[in-house]
Amino acid sequence: MPIYEYELIDDECPMCPSPFGVLQSVNEEALTECPFCHKPCKRVVSQVQIKMAKDASADKAAKHGLSTFRRAQSGTWEKVAGPGVDVIQGNPDDVKDEKKKVVDLDKGSS
Repeated sequence: MPIYEYELIDDECPMCPSPFGVLQSVNEEALTECPFCHKPCKRVVSQVQIKMAKDASADKAAKHGLSTFRRAQSGTWEKVAGPGVDVIQGNPDDVKDEKKKVVDLDKGSS
Protein backbone atom coordinates (compact mmCIF):
# COMPACT_ATOMS: atom_id res chain seq x y z
CA MET A 1 0.00 0.00 0.00
CA PRO A 2 1.34 3.46 -0.85
CA ILE A 3 1.90 6.33 1.53
CA TYR A 4 -0.02 9.42 0.42
CA GLU A 5 1.10 12.87 1.52
CA TYR A 6 -1.39 15.49 2.77
CA GLU A 7 -1.15 19.07 3.96
CA LEU A 8 -3.53 21.35 5.82
CA ILE A 9 -5.43 23.72 3.53
CA ASP A 10 -5.80 27.01 5.40
CA ASP A 11 -4.70 26.63 8.98
CA GLU A 12 -1.56 25.53 10.67
CA CYS A 13 -1.81 23.23 13.62
CA PRO A 14 0.86 23.35 16.34
CA MET A 15 0.15 19.69 17.14
CA CYS A 16 0.09 18.19 13.65
CA PRO A 17 2.99 17.85 11.27
CA SER A 18 2.30 19.33 7.88
CA PRO A 19 2.77 17.72 5.44
CA PHE A 20 1.91 14.31 6.90
CA GLY A 21 1.78 10.86 5.37
CA VAL A 22 -1.05 8.33 5.50
CA LEU A 23 -0.81 4.68 4.49
CA GLN A 24 -3.82 4.06 2.24
CA SER A 25 -5.01 1.63 -0.37
CA VAL A 26 -5.01 2.85 -3.97
CA ASN A 27 -8.79 2.39 -4.01
CA GLU A 28 -9.47 4.54 -0.92
CA GLU A 29 -10.82 8.07 -1.31
CA ALA A 30 -8.50 10.96 -0.48
CA LEU A 31 -8.83 12.38 3.02
CA THR A 32 -10.63 15.69 3.38
CA GLU A 33 -9.66 16.35 7.00
CA CYS A 34 -6.60 15.71 9.14
CA PRO A 35 -7.00 12.47 11.14
CA PHE A 36 -5.37 14.19 14.16
CA CYS A 37 -6.92 17.68 14.45
CA HIS A 38 -9.81 17.30 11.95
CA LYS A 39 -8.91 20.50 10.07
CA PRO A 40 -9.40 20.50 6.25
CA CYS A 41 -6.56 18.96 4.29
CA LYS A 42 -5.72 18.03 0.72
CA ARG A 43 -3.62 15.36 -0.93
CA VAL A 44 -0.44 16.74 -2.49
CA VAL A 45 1.87 15.39 -5.15
CA SER A 46 5.06 14.20 -3.56
CA GLN A 47 8.29 12.71 -4.80
CA VAL A 48 8.02 9.09 -5.87
CA GLN A 49 10.56 6.58 -4.61
CA ILE A 50 11.00 3.34 -6.50
CA LYS A 51 13.43 0.67 -5.43
CA MET A 52 14.80 -1.76 -7.95
CA ALA A 53 15.29 -5.22 -6.52
CA LYS A 54 17.49 -6.31 -9.40
CA ASP A 55 21.16 -5.49 -9.77
CA ALA A 56 21.80 -3.11 -12.68
CA SER A 57 25.59 -3.12 -12.52
CA ALA A 58 28.02 -3.13 -15.43
CA ASP A 59 29.14 -6.65 -14.47
CA LYS A 60 25.58 -7.96 -14.64
CA ALA A 61 25.13 -6.34 -18.07
CA ALA A 62 28.38 -7.99 -19.20
CA LYS A 63 27.01 -11.42 -18.22
CA HIS A 64 24.24 -10.79 -20.76
CA GLY A 65 26.68 -9.80 -23.51
CA LEU A 66 26.36 -6.01 -23.16
CA SER A 67 29.26 -3.57 -22.89
CA THR A 68 29.33 -0.57 -20.57
CA PHE A 69 31.55 2.45 -21.26
CA ARG A 70 32.37 5.62 -19.31
CA ARG A 71 33.66 8.90 -20.66
CA ALA A 72 37.36 9.27 -19.92
CA GLN A 73 37.86 12.63 -21.62
CA SER A 74 36.45 14.57 -24.54
CA GLY A 75 36.11 12.14 -27.43
CA THR A 76 37.33 9.10 -25.46
CA TRP A 77 35.23 6.39 -23.86
CA GLU A 78 36.75 3.51 -21.83
CA LYS A 79 35.14 0.12 -21.36
CA VAL A 80 34.01 -0.65 -17.81
CA ALA A 81 32.79 -4.20 -18.47
CA GLY A 82 31.60 -6.48 -21.24
CA PRO A 83 32.83 -7.71 -24.61
CA GLY A 84 34.32 -5.61 -27.38
CA VAL A 85 36.97 -2.94 -27.72
CA ASP A 86 38.62 -1.42 -24.65
CA VAL A 87 38.49 2.20 -25.83
CA ILE A 88 36.33 4.17 -28.26
CA GLN A 89 38.26 7.16 -29.60
CA GLY A 90 36.66 9.87 -31.72
CA ASN A 91 38.75 11.63 -34.34
CA PRO A 92 39.76 15.30 -33.73
CA ASP A 93 37.07 16.60 -36.12
CA ASP A 94 34.34 14.81 -34.11
CA VAL A 95 35.63 16.31 -30.87
CA LYS A 96 35.86 19.76 -32.48
CA ASP A 97 32.25 19.51 -33.72
CA GLU A 98 31.12 18.29 -30.29
CA LYS A 99 32.61 21.38 -28.61
CA LYS A 100 31.08 23.66 -31.23
CA LYS A 101 27.62 22.16 -30.65
CA VAL A 102 27.95 22.72 -26.90
CA VAL A 103 28.96 26.36 -27.44
CA ASP A 104 26.09 26.91 -29.90
CA LEU A 105 23.59 25.42 -27.43
CA ASP A 106 24.91 27.61 -24.62
CA LYS A 107 24.36 30.69 -26.79
CA GLY A 108 20.81 29.59 -27.48
CA SER A 109 21.23 29.05 -31.23
CA SER A 110 20.35 25.77 -32.91
